[in-house]
Amino acid sequence: MSEFPTERVEAATDAIVVRLSELSGGEIGRVWRAGLDSGRSVAVKTGPAPLDVEARSLRVLADHGAPVPGVVCATEDVLVLDYVPGEEWTPAIERALGRRVARLHDHTHDTYGWPEPTWKGRFEQPNPRLRDWPTFFGDYRLRPVADAAHRRDAVTDDLHARVHALADDTHTLLPDRPAPRLLHGDLWRNNAVPGTDDVRALLDPAPWYGHHEVELAYADWSGLGDPFRAGYEAVRDIDPEFETRRPLYELYFALDHAYHFPGEDYARWAADRLDRLGY
Repeated sequence: MSEFPTERVEAATDAIVVRLSELSGGEIGRVWRAGLDSGRSVAVKTGPAPLDVEARSLRVLADHGAPVPGVVCATEDVLVLDYVPGEEWTPAIERALGRRVARLHDHTHDTYGWPEPTWKGRFEQPNPRLRDWPTFFGDYRLRPVADAAHRRDAVTDDLHARVHALADDTHTLLPDRPAPRLLHGDLWRNNAVPGTDDVRALLDPAPWYGHHEVELAYADWSGLGDPFRAGYEAVRDIDPEFETRRPLYELYFALDHAYHFPGEDYARWAADRLDRLGY
């Protein structure tokens, strides 16, 4: 769906749309702010992934204490949320985000995965329930995204084979059973709304239970810096061995971006991580 779904938004809110502006930051779908004649504003999202899954994910994060926008209406192709206005990013808010994420990671499960597949943009993340972390990350993160990128000719045959060779060896590269912690799943600055002294909302989750270092690697890789790390470490220690594992976790994000943006340079980034890991 590319056009704004006016009738569906008005039916869901029992109000008339009187103002409309498209918001930036939607990497895959489209997002609008709609002002209603009731005085309320809502955010409206359309896109290729099933948005009812995103709505369920937001509700789970809310149940676990994360700030998220309220869900007004959700179908597979339209999601209507309470609009949450943002302020400017500051180091203090980035530290607050680090604390928020560390507290989200307090929530654990007895298995990795999630009750259903979750979506990072157009990529469907398989989420079988497993108790073996290296198998989960190798077979249900690295292999599927490498296969998806290969089908789009976003990575070469050689790079694809190198990823599969690494996935064969994850039991020698990763801890067997770190605590399965609740992850936002797509944590970067555009998926958080800064307030004046805290984060007002986390957006666009693709959650699952996994090793929390995956989330830390993505935060660093996507540009959250020292203030985020300081806020996180104020709540939870970071294992010094994280730096050894970081290139392996970054490989997943590089492949995911290569799949979504094949004309850019992410395949080279993936090759660089493989080089560092000796594959």
